Amino acid sequence: MPPAGSLNYEQYAGRACFACGKQLTVGAVSCGLAVGRQGAHKLDVEVWACP
Repeated sequence: MPPAGSLNYEQYAGRACFACGKQLTVGAVSCGLAVGRQGAHKLDVEVWACP
């Protein structure tokens, strides 16, 4: 799982596949959490992948 800080905006927002970067449509699969921190702020986010 990549660190949350390395995801682009679309991947971080759950609109693009975290692995290939393609736009997600129907059938996206939850792949868990990408974790990260920036100072005292947690950047953890659920990431999605193509079916």
